[in-house]
Amino acid sequence: MKNISRIILIIFVLTTVITSCGKEKNTQVVIEQSLLDTIFCSTFEGIIPCPDCPGIETAIRIYRDSTISRTVYYQGKNALPETKVGTWKLRDSVFAASFDREKLFYRLKNYDRILRVGSDLKEVTGPFANDYILHKRKVFKPADIEGLYSAGDTLNLYNNLVINHLKKDKYLLRFQHINVLDSLQNCITKFDATLDKSKQLNADLSDNQGKIRILFTQKEAHVLLEKTTTDSVYLLCADSLRFIPLKGSYLKQQSAN
Repeated sequence: MKNISRIILIIFVLTTVITSCGKEKNTQVVIEQSLLDTIFCSTFEGIIPCPDCPGIETAIRIYRDSTISRTVYYQGKNALPETKVGTWKLRDSVFAASFDREKLFYRLKNYDRILRVGSDLKEVTGPFANDYILHKRKVFKPADIEGLYSAGDTLNLYNNLVINHLKKDKYLLRFQHINVLDSLQNCITKFDATLDKSKQLNADLSDNQGKIRILFTQKEAHVLLEKTTTDSVYLLCADSLRFIPLKGSYLKQQSAN
């Protein structure tokens, strides 16, 4: 409670409100540098309401050099997460962000919460208020991405992806292609992967044929093939090698034990 009280006091009114006939004339809010330092080394995320999808997974990161990155993922839209970089200006406790022609506003609430607000800079109230809160991302743990993921029709043809943490930033990827009606066509391949600073997994394909990159959203792993002209990889099957498409979004089925 002591720390929370201290942090709340970090945002304070420097210039007192001067009133005339009971009306507010001027208010200036100053944010202590120690709080800004905390903001600049953190990522804030949440799920913003979406008019035609379950929700928009949103993550923002604010940098000291007046730039801001915003990653969004439209749930259920069958599209990859998209990141844009813009610039910000601080208006009292609000970061006014510009992304190309789009302007968004984020109010600094305390050390672990930022609120998405409208152009009037007012906080959303009512039953949907919590939907516009972005919380500081928790410290990453390997268990956050370990587990079983699936893509495709699990009653017919589908791919499994199993992610296991080995040590430090090293992981093992195991892809399985499964044909429910013909087990002889089931295939498997493994890759050693490395976790980068963006918390994405990267693995080299054999014979310098390209790279695998895996992005993560709240419930999915998104597999991309880079530096290659194909979306398929050779997998070892019961009777031969087969060229199997691996690219796509894999839904998490279960976490690591």
